[in-house]
Amino acid sequence: MQALSRSGLLMAGAVSYMRGMEIPDNVDDGILTARELAALDLTQTELITLSACETGLGDVTSEGVFGLQRGLKKAGANSILMSLWKVDDEATCMLMTEFYRFWVVEGKSKREALELAKQLVRSHKEKGWDDPKYWAAFILLDGIE
Repeated sequence: MQALSRSGLLMAGAVSYMRGMEIPDNVDDGILTARELAALDLTQTELITLSACETGLGDVTSEGVFGLQRGLKKAGANSILMSLWKVDDEATCMLMTEFYRFWVVEGKSKREALELAKQLVRSHKEKGWDDPKYWAAFILLDGIE
């Protein structure tokens, strides 16, 4: 469980805490760790999207990968869309916009929506986006419809 304390999200107040500033007792430190995420009830959460760089990474042990994705799955999230390496901002913006259009507007499954969004990004050969580094970083964990 110690590994879940090494992954998290920085929220308001985190910089002050990390700089050693005193935080009042009634104020959160601004760091939401994977361990804290695991204690939440996310059983009604259909999808969590982590579109920043390397959001699917964590500590690899004999029991699996311990990171944000482990905390979110322990909390009951159905699906997680996340990246495995550094991603390009512009290509990621297009991929996420198209993913949500295909999933929410057109009613495709999450898996199909992701594949269609990746195909659209890949089609921008003039930008070099046919290179897998622009679209292949994103994976969908579970996503059972």
